[in-house]
Parts: sequence; C-alpha cells; structure tokens
Amino acid sequence: MKAMLTNKKAGMWLSLASVCVLIMGLAACTPSNQTKDESTDSKEPATQVQMPAPNENGIITAEAWKDIYPDEYATYMENNDNTDPGDYTEIYPQIKTIWAGSAFSKYYNEPNGHTYALKDISETGRNPKTANCLTCKSSEFILKQDADPTLNTSDIHEMEAQVSEPISCYDCHENTPKDGTVAIRQFFVNAVGDDASQLPEGAMSCGQCHNEYFFPGENKAAENPWSGLAEATPEKVLAIENGLTGGKRYVDHTNPDNGTEQIKVQHPEFETVYGGEGSPMAKQGYSCSDCHMADAKSESGTEYKSHNWTSPLENEELIANDCSKCHKDIKAEVKANQTKAIDRVNSIGDKLVDLNNKLAAAVADGSKSDDELNALRELNRTSQFYWDWVMVENSDGAHNSALAQDTLDKSEAAVDEALAQL
Repeated sequence: MKAMLTNKKAGMWLSLASVCVLIMGLAACTPSNQTKDESTDSKEPATQVQMPAPNENGIITAEAWKDIYPDEYATYMENNDNTDPGDYTEIYPQIKTIWAGSAFSKYYNEPNGHTYALKDISETGRNPKTANCLTCKSSEFILKQDADPTLNTSDIHEMEAQVSEPISCYDCHENTPKDGTVAIRQFFVNAVGDDASQLPEGAMSCGQCHNEYFFPGENKAAENPWSGLAEATPEKVLAIENGLTGGKRYVDHTNPDNGTEQIKVQHPEFETVYGGEGSPMAKQGYSCSDCHMADAKSESGTEYKSHNWTSPLENEELIANDCSKCHKDIKAEVKANQTKAIDRVNSIGDKLVDLNNKLAAAVADGSKSDDELNALRELNRTSQFYWDWVMVENSDGAHNSALAQDTLDKSEAAVDEALAQL
C-alpha cells in the first residue's frame, strides 16, 4: 500500500488545521488576536471605491474584487497551483472492494484547490446526475436552489451551464467582505443552531462545506445527520443514520456482492474538530482560519489574511510565532500521528476487504442463515462507517488524533467480531 505521507494529501492536508492535533500543555496557547466579533479576513479598503456590480446570478465574483482587495485576491489565485491530485483507488485500493456498489469505488480523486471546484465536479468519472452535487461547489447554485429547491433534482449538466464561479468570496462573505465572515448554506446553519455562538469566527464559513452531509429527502437537498455540536460525533451520526433516534434508516448504496447497506461518509472535518468534546485546538478557541489563512503583510506594509488555503506546516513564520509556543517540533508530531492513523486505516482496510469477500462467499454458498447474514452485514456497515470517517477526513488523523484512534478502534472491533463468525 502506498503510504499517504508521500502523496499530495499529506502535503496539502497536513492541512485543514493540522495544528489541531496532539497538543500537550495547551493552557499556554491562545488564538492570534481574533474574536467572534471582529473580522481579520478582509480589511475595509483604505480609500473609497465604487462597489463592484453583481453578476447575473447575484454574486460579486472574485475577479470583480481584485482591485479593492488586491492582496486577498492575489493569494486566492495561488490556489490555482494546487493541482494534479492523487487517485484514491490506487492510494487505497481496498475501496474498490469496501465501497463496491458506489461510484466512489471506481473513481475517487483527491481534490484540486478550491478554485477548481466546478471543474472537478464536471470532470469527475462518477458522472453525477442531479444538481445537488453542486451544493458545495458554487455559491451561485446555492442562491438558485434557495429560490427554487426543486433545482436539487434537476440535471446537473444543465445547471453547470448556468453557473461559472467556483468557491470564492461570496461563499464566506456574501457581497460584503468588510462585514466579516458568514455561512450561506442554510442546512448547515440550521444543524449547528445556537451552538454557533460557541465557535470562533471562520469556523462556520469553512465548516459549511467541510462537514458530513447526506441527501435523505425526496428533494435530495443536503442535510446534516446531526443537530447541535453534541450530536456531531461519529457514534451519534451512525445512530441517527441507523434510524435509532426515531428517523428512517439511511442507505447510500448496497454492496451488490454481499448485500450490505452502506453509508458513504463525506468529509467530516468540522465534526472532527468541533463536534462533541472538540479537538484540543478547538477547546483553546482556534479557528480554521488561524491555521489555514495565516496573517500576512504586503510590500506596502498592509496586513491581511492570506486566502491561499494551504497547510499551516508550510508557513515557517506561523510555526515560529504561534505553534512553537506549545510544540517543540510540530512537523514531527503531525507526521507521527498521521503515520499512526494511516497505518491503521490500511490494516483495518485489509480486514474489511477480507470480511466483504468472505461475506459474499457466505451469501453465495448459503452457509449462513438470513439472521446470521444480516448480523454480519450490520457489523460490516458499522466497521466501514467508522473506517470511512477517518479515511476521508482530510487531515489523516491530524485534526483530532485521539478521536481518530478511538474511531478506528470501533471500526476494528466490529470487523474483528464479524471475521470471528466467518
């Protein structure tokens, strides 16, 4: 198995708050002069300028802001350099078996930078059919489906022709960047609810796309399988999706070889950092932007937030001025914890492949009763869900290493129990 520390995911995704890990002695740490009530993402222009005009879909594009916020725009465009993603079906070949029945088992690339959001979804080999797949790809689609929710089930290619702006300024600022950050995806705002007051600025803006969502209704609108931060944990999400809290059991796809009804986890960075008890860095009040949008200064001396969303471990100044307060060698710590998580993802993944193959054989040869098969399928579903949570969370266990290991423990316990019965 190709070690993921050698691929782009470990490079860029020593990212999404990889500083949010393995913290000892955090009592001495404090966020960098940012509160929930003040924005350091974008400063109001020093001189009065004419407000740019919105495009035909009602948003002011990044291009239109470039003369007003030149530093933010220039660093935003640096996201264009984040290209050439790896192929997860080769990095983790187990998914070809574990996710059988899902399009992800055949085509699953690491993402390019945020500026490629629309390009990536239009060129994916999974060939999505409905426009709800654009929910986290373009604010233009959000405005359209807010006005007409039936567009979620419309043809994605017809909708792609009507939007052109990928993830950009409007997603986090609407058309008023001087007023701070927002979250425009209402399903996520509703799920967080009053708990938003507990979060630092920027967490909601990033979290609105970097979360675990599903499409349970006939309208295929995105929803979160939790309500409030206390429910935003792997255990409670699984209970909700299993229908154990009064709802309907949720199924993303069914394995065609062994009949397991499976859940395909998305990218639960928000839940991993802020859900339940929260990660160590979350407890200290750090926001995603503290780590991934470092403070910068232009040649003229203007201070601003970098909009090149990249790994904090690539910022030596941030490491020296902030991370080093609590970490002797943050890079070594992150590498050690990612290696531990990746190794376990690989080893448990091998067990899941074995379970899926043996379960398929038992279905084919009739050696197990229906009750026995259903019990094994439930263990398979459980193990795959917990394994998936860590495998697809973009920090490779770095955002919350204790949660990653606990989640993998649950996955391994379920797969071991199933294999013992086969």
